[in-house]
Amino acid sequence: MTPDQLRLEELLATLPKRSLQSTLFNIAHAYAWAADGSWDMLGSKEDADFAAPAITCQSFAIELLLKFFLAVDHPAAMTAHELASTGVKLMCHKYSDLFDQLLPATKEKIANVFTTLSGKQTDGAGFRTVLIAQGDNPFVYWRYVYERNGYSHFDRQAFTLVTNALGKAAEAVRKANTFDGRSTVNATAV
Repeated sequence: MTPDQLRLEELLATLPKRSLQSTLFNIAHAYAWAADGSWDMLGSKEDADFAAPAITCQSFAIELLLKFFLAVDHPAAMTAHELASTGVKLMCHKYSDLFDQLLPATKEKIANVFTTLSGKQTDGAGFRTVLIAQGDNPFVYWRYVYERNGYSHFDRQAFTLVTNALGKAAEAVRKANTFDGRSTVNATAV
């Protein structure tokens, strides 16, 4: 290990530990911001090559938000390993596999936020349909879009609505709970 790596690890050891819920939410938020930056570059540079990175980052933000809700549904699990020991399957990218593991009440909370944002009444099953309408595994698909022949199409508005519904629902959960022993009242939405 280099001296810089050692100093970094020493510094990291002094920081407060974050819960799995907070880690997943914060990383999802960062990927959503990275997606926004790529969308902005696509517009300002008028360069379609920014579409795949934007979609990839946004789709990974959605995946991480689904994993956030899985962690919230199992509050005793403080690490990914502990969550996996409850039977939750985190090692996947498919939205349907992740969403199907959520508690029914969690699915309905997400659907209620989607209803508010979209103006379209839906339930958990309806949100699941909307969630996978852009593809059940867009993170993998768009990462490797260069391997595809022809054009790939994408409904940015629908995908952004899904991202925002999950982000707002996650923000509401964070406001209602305290993770890491500190208040999350000032949590921001994805």
